[in-house]
Amino acid sequence: MKRLIAILLTVSALVVSLCSCYSLKNDGKITIGVMSGPTGMGMAKLMNDYKDSDKYEFKVYSDPTVATADLANNTVQMLCLPTNTAANLASKKSDYISTLAINCLGSLYLMTDGNTEINSVSELEGKTIYASVPSSTTGPIINYILEQNNVNATVEFVQDHDALVAKVVQNSAAIVVLPEPKVTAALVNNPAYSVDLNLSVEWSRISDEPLTMGCIVARNDFISENKRAVNKFLEEYEASINYIGNKANNEAAAQMIVDAGVLPKLPIAKRALNNLYGSIVYIDGADMKSALKAFYTAINNKQPSDSFYYASK
Repeated sequence: MKRLIAILLTVSALVVSLCSCYSLKNDGKITIGVMSGPTGMGMAKLMNDYKDSDKYEFKVYSDPTVATADLANNTVQMLCLPTNTAANLASKKSDYISTLAINCLGSLYLMTDGNTEINSVSELEGKTIYASVPSSTTGPIINYILEQNNVNATVEFVQDHDALVAKVVQNSAAIVVLPEPKVTAALVNNPAYSVDLNLSVEWSRISDEPLTMGCIVARNDFISENKRAVNKFLEEYEASINYIGNKANNEAAAQMIVDAGVLPKLPIAKRALNNLYGSIVYIDGADMKSALKAFYTAINNKQPSDSFYYASK
């Protein structure tokens, strides 16, 4: 009798566990939104491993407005997006989302044409720098670096990243700031330009915390119903990021990124990865919270509440 009771209790616990872990929407799938570019690159192995699975479904976005709208209407339950965008979403609706992990550090570079050379931030004094909008993250980063170095420079914004790449192709901007993989795309089309400054390095000179540019968030209503499934996903996501971010896996990782639709062409994916080693990362918990709080303070963003920072335990 004792053995029968023990078996029944074990089965009962298993049923409860499965229900709490996998009472998921969309026929049991977790639907994950991935922005094209660096914030989505670390997901590529997971997307490859589960491309025919009934566990995860992935949607790739090039337009952040569409992506965040799908998060709001629950088309996706998780979304990779810029850290500043995540904080802005949280400020518009309290207890809406939590940040699960940082997935990308700095991916911004200052480029110059063949007639200009910039060896330090101080040499930007009096210069005009072109950057792209919508640039909810890029603009504040540039301004903070200039301010902390006591440099007066003019920042001119164009419509979007592609418009700025076009300026490079046309040789109509001497100094530009672009993220990967747009840096690679620009250099492919106009090799006269060069990368003069890595803004992650410049950030590290003025801050004790890294330049946190990408993260993954999840809807809080989904987390509350499926925390064990979320924690299991994060284990797999960390492994995927570690694989993609390992330089030894460049060839295979680049192919996965292209196959996933996160970047369009293999040569661009390879070169972008080479520029981003050390930037495709997984940071969660207390380290994530510390880094993001410092970042939001630096760029004068409204600080989200402590509940914005997910704790898996």
